[in-house]
Amino acid sequence: MFVCRRRLFSTASVLRNTDAALGLRSQRPPDTQPDPKTPPEISDHEWELRTGRAIHILQQTLPEFFETGLITSSSDSATGLRPILGSVVGAPAPNDLDSIYSPNIRLSYTPPGNLPPPLPKTLHIEGISMYLASSVFVRHTMNAVYSETRVALNKVAVESRGGKKSREKSLVVGLTASGVARVSGAASEWEVNSTYTFSPLTGLIHIHTVNSIHPAPHQAVYDALRFNVFSGSGREQGPAANTTAKDS
Repeated sequence: MFVCRRRLFSTASVLRNTDAALGLRSQRPPDTQPDPKTPPEISDHEWELRTGRAIHILQQTLPEFFETGLITSSSDSATGLRPILGSVVGAPAPNDLDSIYSPNIRLSYTPPGNLPPPLPKTLHIEGISMYLASSVFVRHTMNAVYSETRVALNKVAVESRGGKKSREKSLVVGLTASGVARVSGAASEWEVNSTYTFSPLTGLIHIHTVNSIHPAPHQAVYDALRFNVFSGSGREQGPAANTTAKDS
């Protein structure tokens, strides 16, 4: 009996040591997957590469937005850039491992005046699928109502805080969107100022804040956006959703 116990104890010790050496966790089932909500940590060098690539892509592609749509990443194609494909509201986001946008990106805009209920004081969209759907809506609506649609960059400035090794970085973009009304032939333009904030964890754009639009969009634009974009998501965007965007 004593010899048998010694052998069992010795065998258990060997198994524990082997598990530790292999990095195994005996407390968890063997098929347990890592938490997909926790993104892998990246080095400072990789973080700088990601933010730099995002800045370059935005600078190069925003002026072509009305023609190509939103560009999310670089590619090996002849043009060097890949546009978003598909415009189905609520459809899953493309599996783009090189995307400059976080899967949990948050877009927000606070109009200068209060909007009538049930619209919230601050309009916001969360998640890459909704973000892409809103960009498709803006592009298609503008091209349907206006001809000769264009985007001109007025300002592109990188803002960093906390020194060279700090991961607090954002990109301030000022642009002018313009077009000629198809019905009246009148030319119109809008000054839009935005801030793209990079996640300190992943280097992806996780917050897109529209600081101002002048002149401000008409209420009919908000109603159309709410109907065309939010109706496909199966959820309403209310004041309760005003939370900090997640890193990813």
